[in-house]
Amino acid sequence: MPTSSKDVDSKIKKECKRRRLSPRTAKTYLYCIHRFLRWSKKDLRYISKKDVRLFLEYLSEKDMAGNTLNTYHMAIRFLFENVLEKRMWIDIKYSKVPRKLPEVLSKEEVRKLIDSISNFKHQLIVCLMYSSGLRVSELINLRIKDLELDKNYGYVRNGKGGKDRLMTLPKNLISAIKRVIDSEELNKKDYLFKSNRGRKYSEDYSES
Repeated sequence: MPTSSKDVDSKIKKECKRRRLSPRTAKTYLYCIHRFLRWSKKDLRYISKKDVRLFLEYLSEKDMAGNTLNTYHMAIRFLFENVLEKRMWIDIKYSKVPRKLPEVLSKEEVRKLIDSISNFKHQLIVCLMYSSGLRVSELINLRIKDLELDKNYGYVRNGKGGKDRLMTLPKNLISAIKRVIDSEELNKKDYLFKSNRGRKYSEDYSES
């Protein structure tokens, strides 16, 4: 069993990678686990089911949303069951997440939103995400070689669940995509969207 926070971090990252969890999930799990360990102030060897329950109750009293409580719960279970291989069945019912109908923008509202974006490349990014159903992580990892522009489709590599999938490229966006490729002199191996410094965009912060 790891004896330091550094050892724990290393094992969590390794196990997340082995299970092909996304970098964002790994980052979230690390944050939740760190917060739990700081709260408990105990050595890993002496943490019990009761500690986990009390911690989740502590978060609940702060009016934390149900889905956030579930994330903490899953992160702590992941730590004990998958990383530490400690047989500690945490028999706590997940918090219910209120089911609400999503607020969907009308076509006119979407058009106004897109038209309000002055940066050409940023406007294309939003259009692609909206029309092709791309996640942020999938969009920033798109490479020129993954696009079949003459056939109006492309490939999303290592998407959700670590799987590849096909995506449709709207015909009215093909010329805009080609404009980005030509204006920035991108080659087949390049990412489609790069910052002014020639770097790949980040999920957390994008340079214009």
